[in-house]
Amino acid sequence: MDIDKKIINGIRSLSIDMIDEAKSGHPGICLGAAPTIYTLFRYHLKFNPEDGNWLNRDRFILSAGHGSALLYSTLFFAGYPISLDELKTFRQVGSKLTGHPELNTKIGIETTTGPLGEGFATSVGIAIAEEYLRNTIGKDVYDYYTYVLVGDGDLMEGISYEAMSLAGSLKLGKLIVLYDANSISLDGPTLGVFNEDVLKRFEACGWHTQEVSDGENFTMINEAITKAKEVADRPSIIKIKTILGIGTSKAGTSEAHGKPLSDADIELVKNKMGVNLVPFYVSKEAATTFRDEIEKRCIPLYNEWVSRYNAFMSNDSVNKKMLGYIETGEFRINLKTIKVNFEEGQTEELRITNGKLLNLVGNLTPLIIGGSADVASSTKTYLTYGNDFKINDNKGRNIHFGVRENVMSSVLNGLALCGLRPFGSTFLSFSDYMKPGIRLSAMMNIPVTYIFTHDSVGIGEDGPTHQPIEQLGMLRSIPNLKVFRPADVKELVGSWDYIINNRVPACIVVTKEKLPEIKSSDITFTEKGAYIIKKEVGRLSGVLISTGEDVHTAIEISDELSKKNINLRVVSMPSVEVFNEQPKEYREELMPIGSKIIVLEASNDKTWNEFVYNSKYILNINKFGVSGKKADVLKYLGFDKETLLMKIENLLK
Repeated sequence: MDIDKKIINGIRSLSIDMIDEAKSGHPGICLGAAPTIYTLFRYHLKFNPEDGNWLNRDRFILSAGHGSALLYSTLFFAGYPISLDELKTFRQVGSKLTGHPELNTKIGIETTTGPLGEGFATSVGIAIAEEYLRNTIGKDVYDYYTYVLVGDGDLMEGISYEAMSLAGSLKLGKLIVLYDANSISLDGPTLGVFNEDVLKRFEACGWHTQEVSDGENFTMINEAITKAKEVADRPSIIKIKTILGIGTSKAGTSEAHGKPLSDADIELVKNKMGVNLVPFYVSKEAATTFRDEIEKRCIPLYNEWVSRYNAFMSNDSVNKKMLGYIETGEFRINLKTIKVNFEEGQTEELRITNGKLLNLVGNLTPLIIGGSADVASSTKTYLTYGNDFKINDNKGRNIHFGVRENVMSSVLNGLALCGLRPFGSTFLSFSDYMKPGIRLSAMMNIPVTYIFTHDSVGIGEDGPTHQPIEQLGMLRSIPNLKVFRPADVKELVGSWDYIINNRVPACIVVTKEKLPEIKSSDITFTEKGAYIIKKEVGRLSGVLISTGEDVHTAIEISDELSKKNINLRVVSMPSVEVFNEQPKEYREELMPIGSKIIVLEASNDKTWNEFVYNSKYILNINKFGVSGKKADVLKYLGFDKETLLMKIENLLK
């Protein structure tokens, strides 16, 4: 047996042993796609197992994340710090070798893959980052390829179309997709549900396409990858025809996809491969050869890059400072001490104010990059000095995502994984499209900022499809995600100050309504998530919590009730999540034990139940909106000031 086959079969054997040990996993792709991943790692992927954060490493993303055992066994063979004992913990609590890949660059995992298609979409963001960084910082530091392995399932998901269309439109020439085409999904053959000519679909989107008819022929795979790297003016896809679960009695059927092999099948396939039947046996010759060949090819490239990097860092430049931020992840701007030139007492649409703030922050660092899903003119999130990211101008910082909210969120993740501080914007109602990507931002805890405007039923005539009701609750329910709904310009500054300086995944939710500055609002206290924005006069009758533009209504109601000797404290809570992280003493200072707590917010967020005695103390909206003038819509929904005033007065009697 030649050494290439010996290494491939060693990777296969380890993969099925991991799955058998865990009694859980997907052996089919591990057997079928092993020659593909072997060829990429041995002959093309530029990396250093001893420096998983090498800035100029090639990135490999396993979008078909169910094949994680294949990735882990390959990384072990390639010399990453993964032990045989750790391979035996696959899919177990506490193991870094999780069921689907989760971000851990130290062992070669570039992203948390997530649902099918998300890895592909994230890889587009990583490829955009390479273009931007190579053209901004320089080719001496950044010049890498992004490779992604996808399966039929990835390409059936709608996000894959958004990803291929955007990547083709931007001509991302250093993005290469390896398509493991085995024509099988969990429920059976793809014939009948996935009949299109995939390569023609990619070609129509501006991609270079190739096909390898035999997925066992690593020479053909090698030649195809080499050719793809020579195509500089567009992204490439290589369709590689494989057999799911090759070598087993279930080969080419869905039975080989998502459950461990039987003992008989493990023996059968290992005998066919000519590998030792002992579980977790590793050929020393195979592992040593694989690692030696990778070292021989990659370490000279690494050392050469280190020399260029050191020369670059020896010169003073703005780019050197930017690179330092990327490497450390430490980027701080104290907005509280920066003169924010907004007129005192101004009345302005908060989305417009937010656009000014975004430009102020973006002007301080080229790390800020992003765009919108074709609504920048409405969300006011265009960087006026940043130019557009487009063909032949990859220094641009405004990315036009087109009407592609889903892929936008995943692309932002890819940008953040490369050390940038990306933002993306659309209307709050359309955050529904972005949930998978937002969830992965939070799972990886990476600093992506989502800007959502048109945040309430107050937008009126656009009707219920554009009037958010349940979206605030959806966003707040995501662990790790910080959601800010500021009431005015000062709270907006405080929100940005928190987000920039805490390196968190976050949402800024702002209205299109004109809002005056509230004299008692506070930039500093915004970082505590909540504070008293209007103190009661006299004995406390109750506490009214509110957010965003609803705070203005809450203050007006408090003023009215004070005339009746009902002393209502108003607490502005721009971020529920940040407030809940504060010490118990601070939380009780705002909402004393035993006091009546009422919540006022134009949403149906069930989060508020944790603050009140029962749900009747939550004044919100529990049905979809209606098309009409703002005042008429609020009246129809029982959310006009007069109705709310009456309800609150009755609750406090």
